[in-house]
Amino acid sequence: MALSINVSDKVLAGLNQSYTITSDSGEPAGQVAVGGVELAHRIIPLGPPKDTESCTPLDYKYKVTFFLPPDTAGQQLELKFAAGESEAAENHEVIPE
Repeated sequence: MALSINVSDKVLAGLNQSYTITSDSGEPAGQVAVGGVELAHRIIPLGPPKDTESCTPLDYKYKVTFFLPPDTAGQQLELKFAAGESEAAENHEVIPE
Protein backbone atom coordinates (compact mmCIF):
# COMPACT_ATOMS: atom_id res chain seq x y z
CA MET A 1 0.00 0.00 0.00
CA ALA A 2 1.31 3.41 -0.88
CA LEU A 3 0.50 7.03 -0.30
CA SER A 4 2.68 9.87 -1.59
CA ILE A 5 2.59 13.66 -1.67
CA ASN A 6 4.21 15.53 -4.56
CA VAL A 7 5.47 18.86 -3.13
CA SER A 8 7.21 21.48 -5.27
CA ASP A 9 10.81 22.53 -4.63
CA LYS A 10 9.77 25.96 -3.36
CA VAL A 11 6.92 26.59 -0.93
CA LEU A 12 6.10 30.29 -1.20
CA ALA A 13 4.25 32.29 1.46
CA GLY A 14 1.26 34.41 0.45
CA LEU A 15 0.09 32.11 -2.36
CA ASN A 16 -2.48 29.40 -2.92
CA GLN A 17 -0.80 26.00 -2.83
CA SER A 18 -1.82 22.85 -4.70
CA TYR A 19 -0.10 19.46 -4.36
CA THR A 20 -0.90 16.05 -5.82
CA ILE A 21 -1.45 13.05 -3.54
CA THR A 22 -1.32 9.54 -5.02
CA SER A 23 -3.07 6.79 -3.08
CA ASP A 24 -3.85 3.13 -3.68
CA SER A 25 -5.69 2.91 -0.33
CA GLY A 26 -8.68 5.19 -0.99
CA GLU A 27 -9.26 8.88 -0.42
CA PRO A 28 -6.70 10.43 1.96
CA ALA A 29 -7.52 12.52 5.01
CA GLY A 30 -5.16 14.54 7.15
CA GLN A 31 -3.90 17.94 8.07
CA VAL A 32 -1.96 20.89 6.72
CA ALA A 33 -0.19 23.01 9.35
CA VAL A 34 2.36 25.82 9.57
CA GLY A 35 4.19 26.39 12.84
CA GLY A 36 1.80 23.99 14.57
CA VAL A 37 -1.31 25.91 13.43
CA GLU A 38 -3.66 23.92 11.23
CA LEU A 39 -4.71 25.54 7.93
CA ALA A 40 -8.03 25.03 6.18
CA HIS A 41 -7.59 22.80 3.13
CA ARG A 42 -9.58 20.85 0.54
CA ILE A 43 -8.94 17.45 -1.00
CA ILE A 44 -10.22 17.12 -4.56
CA PRO A 45 -10.44 13.69 -6.28
CA LEU A 46 -8.73 13.72 -9.70
CA GLY A 47 -9.24 10.05 -10.65
CA PRO A 48 -6.80 7.49 -12.01
CA PRO A 49 -3.49 8.56 -13.58
CA LYS A 50 -3.37 8.97 -17.36
CA ASP A 51 -0.80 6.17 -17.60
CA THR A 52 -3.11 3.42 -16.35
CA GLU A 53 -0.93 0.56 -17.59
CA SER A 54 1.76 1.17 -14.95
CA CYS A 55 -0.53 1.42 -11.93
CA THR A 56 -3.03 -0.65 -10.01
CA PRO A 57 -6.74 0.08 -10.55
CA LEU A 58 -6.92 1.77 -7.12
CA ASP A 59 -3.87 4.03 -7.69
CA TYR A 60 -5.87 7.30 -7.73
CA LYS A 61 -4.71 10.91 -7.62
CA TYR A 62 -6.08 13.67 -5.41
CA LYS A 63 -5.22 17.34 -5.09
CA VAL A 64 -4.85 19.11 -1.76
CA THR A 65 -5.29 22.89 -1.97
CA PHE A 66 -4.83 25.59 0.67
CA PHE A 67 -3.68 29.20 1.15
CA LEU A 68 -0.37 29.96 2.85
CA PRO A 69 -0.64 33.36 4.57
CA PRO A 70 2.18 35.89 3.90
CA ASP A 71 3.30 35.86 7.57
CA THR A 72 4.25 32.15 7.41
CA ALA A 73 7.64 32.76 5.74
CA GLY A 74 10.47 31.10 7.67
CA GLN A 75 8.18 28.53 9.29
CA GLN A 76 7.77 24.82 8.54
CA LEU A 77 4.88 23.59 6.38
CA GLU A 78 3.71 20.20 7.66
CA LEU A 79 1.60 17.90 5.49
CA LYS A 80 0.33 14.70 7.15
CA PHE A 81 -2.10 12.42 5.35
CA ALA A 82 -3.34 8.86 5.74
CA ALA A 83 -5.52 6.49 3.71
CA GLY A 84 -6.25 2.98 4.94
CA GLU A 85 -3.02 1.73 6.53
CA SER A 86 -0.79 4.05 4.46
CA GLU A 87 0.62 7.31 5.79
CA ALA A 88 2.69 10.12 4.26
CA ALA A 89 4.26 13.21 5.82
CA GLU A 90 6.24 16.07 4.31
CA ASN A 91 7.93 19.04 6.03
CA HIS A 92 9.17 22.03 4.02
CA GLU A 93 10.38 25.51 4.89
CA VAL A 94 8.11 28.31 3.71
CA ILE A 95 10.06 31.02 1.88
CA PRO A 96 9.00 34.62 1.13
CA GLU A 97 7.36 35.26 -2.24
